[in-house]
Amino acid sequence: YIWCRVRVTDQYNEVGTPIKAVGVITDIEHEKRMIDDLKRKAERDALTGLYNREETERQISRYLESKPEGCNAILMIDTDNFKRVNDSQGHLFGDAVLSKLAASMKRLTRKSDVVGRIGGDEFMIFLKNMPNRKGVERKAAQLLDMFRNLFQDGNRCVQITGSIGVAVYPWDGDDFASLYHGADVALYQAKKQGKNQYVMYDPKQFFAVPQRGYSSLGATIDSDQQYSGIPSDLTSYVFQILYGAQDMDEAIELILEIVGKRFDVSRAYIFENTEDGLYADNTYEWCNEGIRPEKANLQKVPYEGLDGYQNLFQNDSIFYCRDIHELTPAQAAFFEKQGIRSTVQCAINKDNRFCGFVGFDECTGMRLWTKEEIGMLSLVAQMLTTFLQKKRAMERDARLVGQLRNILDMQDAYVYVVNPETYELLFLNAKTRGLDSQVQLGMKCFSTFFGRETPCKHCPLCTAQQNGEFYNPQYDVWTKVHTVPIQWKNSQAALFSCYDITAYKKMQSADQ
Repeated sequence: YIWCRVRVTDQYNEVGTPIKAVGVITDIEHEKRMIDDLKRKAERDALTGLYNREETERQISRYLESKPEGCNAILMIDTDNFKRVNDSQGHLFGDAVLSKLAASMKRLTRKSDVVGRIGGDEFMIFLKNMPNRKGVERKAAQLLDMFRNLFQDGNRCVQITGSIGVAVYPWDGDDFASLYHGADVALYQAKKQGKNQYVMYDPKQFFAVPQRGYSSLGATIDSDQQYSGIPSDLTSYVFQILYGAQDMDEAIELILEIVGKRFDVSRAYIFENTEDGLYADNTYEWCNEGIRPEKANLQKVPYEGLDGYQNLFQNDSIFYCRDIHELTPAQAAFFEKQGIRSTVQCAINKDNRFCGFVGFDECTGMRLWTKEEIGMLSLVAQMLTTFLQKKRAMERDARLVGQLRNILDMQDAYVYVVNPETYELLFLNAKTRGLDSQVQLGMKCFSTFFGRETPCKHCPLCTAQQNGEFYNPQYDVWTKVHTVPIQWKNSQAALFSCYDITAYKKMQSADQ
């Protein structure tokens, strides 16, 4: 089975009985799968594969709204002193630590539980249908033990511990906000008491802390904020801008600016290939403060001489280069001319054909992007590509419509297009406009051409007869009419071609 979009218009006879239906079935399987894939990626954290913050909250809230019976619990988990790991071992190693922690949390929980990454080094686990509070405490103790021992083996030993705050349903709250608040307060106490421990929330023991939106985590996390990840709602925000855009060019430029500033890159841009694939044009560009624009210098850039540039996009259609001097001399010279030191570029593909790329450059020095950053940039690039290709397709359709108009204008016949439901005129060719200068688009064809208050009885839109000879007393013209259904600006319409046979009719009358 495949997904299709179906549009159908009924057609009726002179007494109003439906006699046929004209329709268009469009294969939208690729579009649906792409949207589903984007939605799935938007729910997941790019580095760990866990649910992101927004989806974690959504799933827990939805479950609690059903008022479940039994014991459930939120565990808010913070990796102690994680900034030291990033500073001493590097961010790539830090990413590996977070990925391994996430995988271990999944192994210690059940498929029915919810496990999410809600910040740079913060996680949240929602345990469903636990036997009692003691069972929740045992699970918290297992998680702490996992933290302490996970990185003690192997060539690169590192000391990692965690702090956990726990709030239990229904005693500590019966909705997400109250349980989150309780776990947040308990986590604060765990860190205040020396870290490397779990604390169960007890409203009688802890002083009251007002619920501020939801979180005091900003005061307790140890993550290096520069590398703590991008808010999970960035993808939703980008999608909403693109989906609701009236001006797609303006929307794309805005997104490049938003993403460029959020990731603090030097330049964000889009290159689109020419039809023959031999050249690329820089069609969109955003530059950070102090960075020289290059768009004007990067029009019709030839791929020839760049040593197989498109072959650089081998790894999931992503080209990542920390140091451009690792490339071939020709490729390095191309980047050096633009002042680029490091880059991430995501290929634009259509029907398995390389059509260009979305890029993010660093010009101030070499940069090491994290796997999470590259994943998020890739996802944003995919959304930009999807809507950009839709825009280009619409532009091609508009050009085809323009070409069709020119062709119809050249016809030696009265040609016009009618909305079959409202009888409104959608198009008039040059010959028809010359027949009556008062005729305007949007007028009803029966009132305009025949001076009638209701549709003509002999109209092909009202009868099964699509061809015939008709006399128009308003213009004293005989025409041979041919009518066909067409698609006009994404809507069903009827194309009337009326050939003037007045001379023939007069000759025929004279012979009789």
